[in-house]
Amino acid sequence: MKLEDIPKKNVFKEPEGYFDELPGIIQSRIAKEEAKPLGIPSFGLVLRYALPVLAVGLALFLIFRQSDLMSSNPEELLASVDTEALSNYLIESDLTTEELLDYADLDSKDIEALNDQLLYPEMDIDVLEEFSTEIEL
Repeated sequence: MKLEDIPKKNVFKEPEGYFDELPGIIQSRIAKEEAKPLGIPSFGLVLRYALPVLAVGLALFLIFRQSDLMSSNPEELLASVDTEALSNYLIESDLTTEELLDYADLDSKDIEALNDQLLYPEMDIDVLEEFSTEIEL
C-alpha cells in the first residue's frame, strides 16, 4: 500500500464560521487583560520579595551580633554584669565553692592572687602557725 492509495478526507470538523470569528475573540481577550488597573501589590508579591529580604537581614543581624559577643573577652563580659546581681545569683544558686573552683580554669598566678586576697595581709606564715598551734583540733 502506497501513500497515494490512502483516501484524503478531513476527520476534523470546526463550527460554522469559527475561523472568521477567531481574531475577534482573541482581540477581546487581550483587551480585557490590558484593562486591569494596576493596584496595590498583592500579598503574594510581598511574600515573594519582602520576606526573603527580611530573612536575610535578620540572619545578617544575628551573625554580626554574635560576632560582637564572641569578640569580647570573658573579663569584659563579667565586668559588664552588676556586682550585686552576680552576688545574688551565686547566693541563690546551688553551686558550692568547690564546684565553682572546679569550673574555673586557674593557673598558679591566679591562685596566688586569690590567696593574697583571702589571707590577711598583716598576718604572715609564722603568725598563722602560732595561731594554728593554739587552736586544738
